[in-house]
Amino acid sequence: MSPLQAMERSYATLKQVLREGRYAPGARLEANRIAEELGVSMTPVRDVLHRLVGESLVEARAGEGFHVPRYSEAALRDLYEWHSALVLMAVRTARNPLVTDALDSETIAARTAQLFERIGEMAPNREIRAAISSVGDRLHPFRMIESEVLEPLIGELDEFALVNAGLPQAIRRYHLRRMKAVTELIRRRETA
Repeated sequence: MSPLQAMERSYATLKQVLREGRYAPGARLEANRIAEELGVSMTPVRDVLHRLVGESLVEARAGEGFHVPRYSEAALRDLYEWHSALVLMAVRTARNPLVTDALDSETIAARTAQLFERIGEMAPNREIRAAISSVGDRLHPFRMIESEVLEPLIGELDEFALVNAGLPQAIRRYHLRRMKAVTELIRRRETA
């Protein structure tokens, strides 16, 4: 395997593990152990960890190595607020209506990610699209436990398809609901 292949495979694998919340908040990410698990050398893993720091999926602490971010209530609220603002920018600048048919992911978290990616794709500005995707990656571990905190979620995403004209209000409701639940979302994420 070439060094580039090793790095790209390591990146995709580690990013997916972080999105799925397999490491607890605050957990130390040891490059040598990750390299061993992935069957690659430490060099691509260190490069990947630095790349993920740039994406805010990993924190680098001076003298302490790499860690999974631990969110305070204010930080998670800010992240939901930022996601809401980005998604609303995508809607306001969209050239085409939202198409939500065939959201085919198995879980609500995956369907949510797919829905917001489609909303992002509506934006002609590629920076907005990239930012929506990046924030979505950071929110994904929380999306995976939302159904435990925000019952019932069934039909919530369908509202987006039904209200193309009222999409900004549906987006705001979606985010405000989660912003009100950050205390419990953080508690569940840390005990999961």
